[in-house]
Amino acid sequence: MLMLTIVLAITSCKKESSEVFNSSFAKADFNFLKSTQASNEANQLRSSDYSAAFEISKVDRNKEMLHITVTYQEGCGNSKFDLIWNGLVMESYPEMIILYVRRSSDCGVDLKPASRVLSVNLAQYLGDAALAQRVKIILCNTSKKANTENSDIPVSSN
Repeated sequence: MLMLTIVLAITSCKKESSEVFNSSFAKADFNFLKSTQASNEANQLRSSDYSAAFEISKVDRNKEMLHITVTYQEGCGNSKFDLIWNGLVMESYPEMIILYVRRSSDCGVDLKPASRVLSVNLAQYLGDAALAQRVKIILCNTSKKANTENSDIPVSSN
């Protein structure tokens, strides 16, 4: 809910990218989706029903490279990860973007612990090398609902 508050507070300070695409680059161990619809869905549906459980256990940044370490219980099939961006850059200083991380799995049986590093070349995905080096990133784990207990924004329960 804190993230929603931040987004609402700076809604008037955003610049929208005119390019709309769903993309996954070769050799990536995740799909990168640039879609307003998918981003809104990820924000609204965050839960264990929307995404298989996982934790963002570590984040490293080296210029335009972002390394996200995710840990999870591997089931009977391969886990797939999606990074979802709405294509918007918040025109704050420094600029910010929100990335949603979603995991899908072939089955619900948890067998053994697993870990993976998602290495994201931000320049490649954002399309701007200078922006990729200075942008701040808010990462959201879509397998968990936002904590709204102390929020002053009303939340409808579904």
